[in-house]
Amino acid sequence: MATLPRILFLTGLMVLTSLSQASDIEAPQLPEWRVVEFEQKAFWAIARSRIEVLPVPDNAGLWELYVQSSVVNNSERVRVHFESTTGRALTRSRLTQGKQQRMKLYEYEADFIVRERHNAVSDSGILPEDWPTTSRNELVYPASATDITVTSPYILLMLAQQLQAQGPGESMDVLIHTDLNFYRVHLISGNGIPIKVDYEITGAGSAVGTRDTLAVSIHAKPDTTLEDKDDFRLLGLNGEIILFFDRVTGLPLQIRGQAPRIGATEINLKSVTLRESTL
Repeated sequence: MATLPRILFLTGLMVLTSLSQASDIEAPQLPEWRVVEFEQKAFWAIARSRIEVLPVPDNAGLWELYVQSSVVNNSERVRVHFESTTGRALTRSRLTQGKQQRMKLYEYEADFIVRERHNAVSDSGILPEDWPTTSRNELVYPASATDITVTSPYILLMLAQQLQAQGPGESMDVLIHTDLNFYRVHLISGNGIPIKVDYEITGAGSAVGTRDTLAVSIHAKPDTTLEDKDDFRLLGLNGEIILFFDRVTGLPLQIRGQAPRIGATEINLKSVTLRESTL
């Protein structure tokens, strides 16, 4: 059985007011950062996330998103392929490691999503993509998918990045697919609050102080009856999520939301790697 491509793509997104206006918007530009890393310690838990965005070689219409996240003893690695002009998800993989290890692969077809689950084997030399397939099914899109972009949770960071660049008052809606569930997500930009920062800039020292920000709030609600337990998360947070961006540089400085078993939490930018052209 053929496996999905390992590189998954990111689309950088697009539509700043509504998808119907996409034809009037210039092609999205990659953010000035190539890698951002977030970290937060709370009581006994440490949450870390590393997010990298790259263009796909020889295909100007596709970007790649690669995420590594960990909380305590659980971790995940996510790769996504996206159309850069629409944000539509093409393929996604998610490797989770903890008490159990599994790989899930998703391929976004025109009318349905092909979902495969692979469980770990004792032979450490076998790649996760080649673990035995334990299930394969087709998820039919909800009716709302006919007029809204279907994408992946981590892409919300890029969508928010593009939205805040347009200034306060802009909004958009997307359909987020998690595993078996679909969520309608509304993003709206506005003025932020001063945020204290302390992060490293790869090859260029550190940034410490207080920054003025723009903010993007993210509200998610099930689009249809949940097929599985509520699993909408962004960097491990749920509830009302707010992303704060440096008003001058556009860097994502902080994300706020609710963390399971902890409550209200903020996760801060700890390091950034800029693209070579911006160093």
